[in-house]
Amino acid sequence: MIYPLEGSLGRCVARGFSLGVRWTLRRRFYGVFVRGLPLADAEAAGAGRPVIFCANHTNWWDGFAIAGLIPLFPGKRLFVAQQEKLLARYRFLRWFGAFGLDIDGSPLPGLRYARKLLRDPQNLLWIFPQGVLVPQWTPIRVKPGALWLARRTGARVVPVAFRYEWMVESRPSLFIAFGTPLPADAGDAALQEALQRLYDGIGETLAPVDLTPYHPLFTPRLSMNKLWDWLRCRDRATFNPRNE
Repeated sequence: MIYPLEGSLGRCVARGFSLGVRWTLRRRFYGVFVRGLPLADAEAAGAGRPVIFCANHTNWWDGFAIAGLIPLFPGKRLFVAQQEKLLARYRFLRWFGAFGLDIDGSPLPGLRYARKLLRDPQNLLWIFPQGVLVPQWTPIRVKPGALWLARRTGARVVPVAFRYEWMVESRPSLFIAFGTPLPADAGDAALQEALQRLYDGIGETLAPVDLTPYHPLFTPRLSMNKLWDWLRCRDRATFNPRNE
Protein backbone atom coordinates (compact mmCIF):
# COMPACT_ATOMS: atom_id res chain seq x y z
CA MET A 1 0.00 0.00 0.00
CA ILE A 2 1.47 3.34 -1.07
CA TYR A 3 0.37 6.34 0.98
CA PRO A 4 0.49 10.05 0.08
CA LEU A 5 2.39 12.67 2.02
CA GLU A 6 0.22 13.98 4.86
CA GLY A 7 0.43 16.67 7.52
CA SER A 8 2.00 20.09 7.05
CA LEU A 9 4.70 18.70 4.75
CA GLY A 10 2.06 17.10 2.54
CA ARG A 11 0.06 20.33 2.27
CA CYS A 12 3.15 22.39 1.38
CA VAL A 13 4.34 19.89 -1.21
CA ALA A 14 0.83 19.65 -2.70
CA ARG A 15 0.60 23.44 -3.08
CA GLY A 16 4.03 23.61 -4.70
CA PHE A 17 3.23 20.69 -6.97
CA SER A 18 -0.05 22.36 -7.95
CA LEU A 19 1.79 25.51 -9.03
CA GLY A 20 4.08 23.43 -11.21
CA VAL A 21 1.16 21.54 -12.70
CA ARG A 22 -0.73 24.76 -13.50
CA TRP A 23 2.38 26.10 -15.28
CA THR A 24 2.58 22.86 -17.28
CA LEU A 25 -1.13 22.92 -18.15
CA ARG A 26 -0.75 26.50 -19.34
CA ARG A 27 2.06 25.45 -21.69
CA ARG A 28 0.39 22.30 -23.00
CA PHE A 29 -3.21 23.50 -23.39
CA TYR A 30 -4.80 26.51 -24.98
CA GLY A 31 -7.01 26.72 -21.90
CA VAL A 32 -8.64 24.77 -19.07
CA PHE A 33 -12.30 25.73 -18.71
CA VAL A 34 -14.38 24.88 -15.64
CA ARG A 35 -18.18 24.81 -15.39
CA GLY A 36 -20.06 24.52 -12.11
CA LEU A 37 -18.40 24.00 -8.75
CA PRO A 38 -21.06 22.76 -6.31
CA LEU A 39 -18.71 22.08 -3.42
CA ALA A 40 -20.41 24.66 -1.18
CA ASP A 41 -23.84 23.26 -2.05
CA ALA A 42 -22.67 19.71 -1.38
CA GLU A 43 -21.25 20.65 2.01
CA ALA A 44 -24.29 22.72 2.97
CA ALA A 45 -26.70 19.96 2.00
CA GLY A 46 -24.56 17.39 3.78
CA ALA A 47 -24.13 19.43 6.97
CA GLY A 48 -20.38 18.91 7.07
CA ARG A 49 -20.38 15.51 5.39
CA PRO A 50 -17.27 14.59 3.37
CA VAL A 51 -17.29 14.80 -0.42
CA ILE A 52 -16.24 12.29 -3.08
CA PHE A 53 -15.69 13.56 -6.62
CA CYS A 54 -16.23 10.85 -9.24
CA ALA A 55 -14.76 11.64 -12.67
CA ASN A 56 -14.52 9.87 -16.00
CA HIS A 57 -11.02 8.79 -16.97
CA THR A 58 -9.95 9.15 -20.60
CA ASN A 59 -6.58 10.85 -20.53
CA TRP A 60 -3.15 10.73 -18.92
CA TRP A 61 -3.66 14.37 -17.92
CA ASP A 62 -6.68 13.71 -15.69
CA GLY A 63 -4.78 13.37 -12.42
CA PHE A 64 -2.64 16.41 -13.16
CA ALA A 65 -5.76 18.41 -13.99
CA ILE A 66 -7.05 17.57 -10.51
CA ALA A 67 -3.81 18.89 -9.01
CA GLY A 68 -4.28 22.08 -11.02
CA LEU A 69 -7.69 22.54 -9.39
CA ILE A 70 -6.26 22.72 -5.86
CA PRO A 71 -6.50 26.56 -5.64
CA LEU A 72 -10.27 26.30 -6.28
CA PHE A 73 -10.67 24.49 -2.95
CA PRO A 74 -9.05 26.78 -0.34
CA GLY A 75 -8.48 25.12 2.99
CA LYS A 76 -9.04 21.65 1.56
CA ARG A 77 -6.67 18.77 0.82
CA LEU A 78 -7.23 16.71 -2.34
CA PHE A 79 -6.57 12.96 -2.46
CA VAL A 80 -6.76 10.81 -5.59
CA ALA A 81 -7.21 7.03 -5.80
CA GLN A 82 -4.62 5.60 -8.20
CA GLN A 83 -3.99 2.06 -9.42
CA GLU A 84 -1.42 0.56 -7.06
CA LYS A 85 0.74 -0.87 -9.87
CA LEU A 86 0.95 2.51 -11.63
CA LEU A 87 1.65 4.41 -8.43
CA ALA A 88 4.51 2.01 -7.71
CA ARG A 89 6.08 3.20 -10.99
CA TYR A 90 5.29 6.89 -10.53
CA ARG A 91 5.69 7.44 -6.82
CA PHE A 92 6.04 11.20 -7.26
CA LEU A 93 2.25 11.27 -7.76
CA ARG A 94 1.86 10.83 -4.02
CA TRP A 95 3.23 14.37 -3.70
CA PHE A 96 -0.19 15.74 -4.54
CA GLY A 97 -2.22 13.16 -2.63
CA ALA A 98 -2.35 10.01 -4.77
CA PHE A 99 -2.79 6.76 -2.83
CA GLY A 100 -2.79 3.16 -4.02
CA LEU A 101 -5.86 1.07 -4.83
CA ASP A 102 -5.17 -2.50 -5.94
CA ILE A 103 -8.07 -3.15 -8.33
CA ASP A 104 -6.35 -6.28 -9.71
CA GLY A 105 -5.92 -7.89 -6.31
CA SER A 106 -7.43 -6.83 -3.01
CA PRO A 107 -8.78 -3.26 -2.99
CA LEU A 108 -9.66 -3.44 0.73
CA PRO A 109 -6.47 -1.73 2.06
CA GLY A 110 -7.03 1.19 -0.30
CA LEU A 111 -10.72 1.43 0.57
CA ARG A 112 -9.91 1.38 4.30
CA TYR A 113 -7.47 4.22 3.77
CA ALA A 114 -10.10 6.15 1.81
CA ARG A 115 -12.58 5.69 4.68
CA LYS A 116 -9.95 7.07 7.05
CA LEU A 117 -9.48 10.13 4.82
CA LEU A 118 -13.22 10.78 4.68
CA ARG A 119 -13.45 11.06 8.46
CA ASP A 120 -12.06 14.58 8.01
CA PRO A 121 -14.44 16.85 6.00
CA GLN A 122 -11.43 18.97 5.02
CA ASN A 123 -10.24 16.10 2.83
CA LEU A 124 -11.71 15.81 -0.67
CA LEU A 125 -11.47 12.41 -2.30
CA TRP A 126 -11.27 11.91 -6.07
CA ILE A 127 -12.09 8.56 -7.67
CA PHE A 128 -12.16 7.41 -11.30
CA PRO A 129 -15.02 4.89 -11.14
CA GLN A 130 -14.25 3.49 -14.61
CA GLY A 131 -11.14 2.01 -13.02
CA VAL A 132 -8.93 2.30 -16.11
CA LEU A 133 -8.23 4.70 -18.97
CA VAL A 134 -10.74 4.33 -21.80
CA PRO A 135 -11.13 6.24 -25.10
CA GLN A 136 -13.26 9.31 -24.47
CA TRP A 137 -15.78 8.39 -27.19
CA THR A 138 -16.55 5.08 -25.40
CA PRO A 139 -19.85 5.00 -23.45
CA ILE A 140 -19.12 5.48 -19.76
CA ARG A 141 -19.37 2.33 -17.62
CA VAL A 142 -18.56 2.54 -13.90
CA LYS A 143 -17.36 -0.17 -11.59
CA PRO A 144 -18.71 -0.69 -8.05
CA GLY A 145 -16.80 0.94 -5.23
CA ALA A 146 -17.31 4.69 -5.13
CA LEU A 147 -20.94 4.60 -3.99
CA TRP A 148 -20.19 1.67 -1.67
CA LEU A 149 -17.63 3.92 -0.01
CA ALA A 150 -20.06 6.84 0.10
CA ARG A 151 -22.74 4.76 1.84
CA ARG A 152 -20.30 3.65 4.52
CA THR A 153 -18.89 7.10 5.21
CA GLY A 154 -21.96 9.30 4.65
CA ALA A 155 -20.09 11.18 1.92
CA ARG A 156 -21.79 13.19 -0.81
CA VAL A 157 -20.93 12.09 -4.35
CA VAL A 158 -20.34 14.79 -6.98
CA PRO A 159 -19.97 13.66 -10.63
CA VAL A 160 -17.30 15.41 -12.73
CA ALA A 161 -16.68 15.14 -16.47
CA PHE A 162 -13.36 15.75 -18.23
CA ARG A 163 -13.36 16.33 -21.97
CA TYR A 164 -10.36 17.13 -24.20
CA GLU A 165 -11.01 18.83 -27.52
CA TRP A 166 -8.98 20.16 -30.43
CA MET A 167 -10.92 23.06 -31.85
CA VAL A 168 -9.73 26.12 -33.77
CA GLU A 169 -6.58 26.63 -31.69
CA SER A 170 -3.12 25.15 -32.21
CA ARG A 171 -3.31 23.44 -28.80
CA PRO A 172 -6.08 21.33 -27.27
CA SER A 173 -8.48 22.61 -24.63
CA LEU A 174 -9.63 20.83 -21.49
CA PHE A 175 -13.21 21.22 -20.30
CA ILE A 176 -14.22 20.23 -16.76
CA ALA A 177 -17.90 20.10 -15.78
CA PHE A 178 -19.03 19.59 -12.17
CA GLY A 179 -22.50 18.13 -11.65
CA THR A 180 -24.86 18.36 -8.70
CA PRO A 181 -24.44 15.94 -5.76
CA LEU A 182 -26.20 12.60 -6.21
CA PRO A 183 -28.98 11.52 -3.81
CA ALA A 184 -27.82 9.46 -0.83
CA ASP A 185 -29.55 6.33 -2.17
CA ALA A 186 -28.16 6.64 -5.72
CA GLY A 187 -26.80 3.51 -7.38
CA ASP A 188 -24.03 2.90 -9.90
CA ALA A 189 -26.48 3.35 -12.78
CA ALA A 190 -27.33 6.88 -11.56
CA LEU A 191 -23.63 7.80 -11.34
CA GLN A 192 -23.01 6.38 -14.78
CA GLU A 193 -25.92 8.35 -16.24
CA ALA A 194 -24.83 11.57 -14.52
CA LEU A 195 -21.28 11.27 -15.87
CA GLN A 196 -22.48 10.55 -19.41
CA ARG A 197 -24.92 13.47 -19.27
CA LEU A 198 -22.19 15.85 -18.11
CA TYR A 199 -19.77 14.62 -20.74
CA ASP A 200 -22.33 14.92 -23.53
CA GLY A 201 -23.35 18.33 -22.20
CA ILE A 202 -19.84 19.66 -22.73
CA GLY A 203 -20.03 18.57 -26.35
CA GLU A 204 -23.31 20.43 -26.79
CA THR A 205 -21.64 23.69 -25.70
CA LEU A 206 -18.93 23.23 -28.34
CA ALA A 207 -21.17 22.98 -31.40
CA PRO A 208 -21.03 25.89 -31.98
CA VAL A 209 -18.43 26.88 -29.39
CA ASP A 210 -20.00 28.65 -26.41
CA LEU A 211 -17.63 29.34 -23.52
CA THR A 212 -20.05 31.50 -21.54
CA PRO A 213 -20.95 28.67 -19.08
CA TYR A 214 -17.26 28.24 -18.21
CA HIS A 215 -14.61 30.20 -16.40
CA PRO A 216 -10.95 29.70 -17.36
CA LEU A 217 -8.57 28.19 -14.84
CA PHE A 218 -5.99 30.60 -16.26
CA THR A 219 -5.95 33.23 -18.99
CA PRO A 220 -5.66 31.34 -22.29
CA ARG A 221 -2.42 31.94 -24.18
CA LEU A 222 -2.47 33.10 -27.78
CA SER A 223 -2.33 30.25 -30.27
CA MET A 224 -0.02 30.32 -33.29
CA ASN A 225 -2.66 31.73 -35.61
CA LYS A 226 -3.63 34.49 -33.15
CA LEU A 227 0.02 35.42 -32.62
CA TRP A 228 0.26 35.93 -36.37
CA ASP A 229 -2.92 38.00 -36.34
CA TRP A 230 -1.49 40.13 -33.54
CA LEU A 231 1.76 40.72 -35.45
CA ARG A 232 -0.05 41.80 -38.60
CA CYS A 233 -2.77 43.79 -36.84
CA ARG A 234 -2.18 47.49 -37.41
CA ASP A 235 -4.83 48.59 -34.94
CA ARG A 236 -4.17 46.78 -31.63
CA ALA A 237 -7.48 48.06 -30.24
CA THR A 238 -9.39 45.94 -32.76
CA PHE A 239 -7.43 42.75 -32.11
CA ASN A 240 -9.62 39.84 -30.96
CA PRO A 241 -7.60 37.21 -29.05
CA ARG A 242 -10.30 34.54 -29.58
CA ASN A 243 -11.02 32.65 -32.77
CA GLU A 244 -14.53 33.94 -33.42
